[in-house]
Amino acid sequence: MIALSLLLIFIVFAGLMFLRKIPALLALPAMAILIALVAQLSIPEVLNQIIAQGSLKLTSVYVSVFMGAMMGRVLIQTGIAEEIIKRAAEFGGEKPLIVSFGLMLVTTILFTTLQGLGAIITVGSLVLPIMMSLGIPRKLAGTLFILAFATGFIFNPILFTLYRQLLGLTETEVLPKQVSTFAFVLLGLMLMMVVSYALIAAKRSGEMLLMSAVSKDDLLKRNKKVPNIALLTPIIPLVLFFGFNYFGLKLDFIAAFIVGSLYGVCTTEWKNAIKTLTSSAIKGIEDGAPAAILMMGIGMLLNALNLPLIKTALEPLILSLPFHSTLFYIAFFGILSPLALYRGPLNIFGIGIGLFTIMFGTAVLPPLALLAAIMCIVQVQNVCDPTNTHSVWIANFVGVQVEDFTKETLLPMMIVCIVGLIISVFMFL
Repeated sequence: MIALSLLLIFIVFAGLMFLRKIPALLALPAMAILIALVAQLSIPEVLNQIIAQGSLKLTSVYVSVFMGAMMGRVLIQTGIAEEIIKRAAEFGGEKPLIVSFGLMLVTTILFTTLQGLGAIITVGSLVLPIMMSLGIPRKLAGTLFILAFATGFIFNPILFTLYRQLLGLTETEVLPKQVSTFAFVLLGLMLMMVVSYALIAAKRSGEMLLMSAVSKDDLLKRNKKVPNIALLTPIIPLVLFFGFNYFGLKLDFIAAFIVGSLYGVCTTEWKNAIKTLTSSAIKGIEDGAPAAILMMGIGMLLNALNLPLIKTALEPLILSLPFHSTLFYIAFFGILSPLALYRGPLNIFGIGIGLFTIMFGTAVLPPLALLAAIMCIVQVQNVCDPTNTHSVWIANFVGVQVEDFTKETLLPMMIVCIVGLIISVFMFL
């Protein structure tokens, strides 16, 4: 009866999110409360165990989000992000595809650090007009930008901090090196797919003529001079984080972002460092607020699904699936990866967090194998999900339907996911 009630809750809220009647920000807390009531918790227990404690469960994740958003604002306010983008565009000359590859590479690097809709709007408002001014078709420009964003987001701290939570690591434990190694595997797969997709799409588009009255030269006019040394700012947190972890020393992304922010302001506007940091922190909180609220809801859902009565009801269902078969593992997470769309049952930022929590709890798969599957599916979700706010904004900016991006990218991203799963079989199973 409990399992049936949970299934009904998942189906109802999945349907509501699919129809865009309720956002994930509200759906996840509502699901957590209903699940707690199904588990026969009293109202005070729901308020304390689910809402209060659940909202604090992923504190380290959303503090990292805020620090990353603050650094993103530093990059934007000091002109570092704009300078990097414009130099990449200049390097490509007047060749549309070469310019696009340069801009995509820069976008990838920036979004290893940047996060939030504000960063998407800022970077996209620079990158997309340059692409379109050189004749890149609107839909292709938007698709390439999304692919570049998702490629960089593989290393974004919001994911790595969440991975720590899923693996159940304590504050003093170092993230296993295999996680970083597999992230680089995914990076390689994404780069190969993006380059192949861009070349095929460009050939399919035929001759690229100028589509904008705004010239590339007008778009590349400098607003301020940025020192060369400041252009290293976006990679500072990555170098610190992966460098420390490689040598077995734990360094939190929070500290890495603070160092990166200080480096950015000190190498550009050191006289106004305090003012820049203060305004960046305030705007960063605003940029990171939606992700933080979503993390609170995920924390509530995690607490609800970890209730003894719920785990007892769901564990037999999970254990009955033949995950010991490598073919089933690849088929389940690869062929069914589109279930990550519309905040579906394989979406870690949607109702999928429930399924993955139970799977980690039952040890139906080795933890790193399950985490690798999640990392593969996240790529499908980041690129293809029409409910992503970044996809909606990009679609509006370039003047296409957001579902067009899903149609263009779903098959290539499923291939990336399946190949990643095959590699994870050899690495973790």
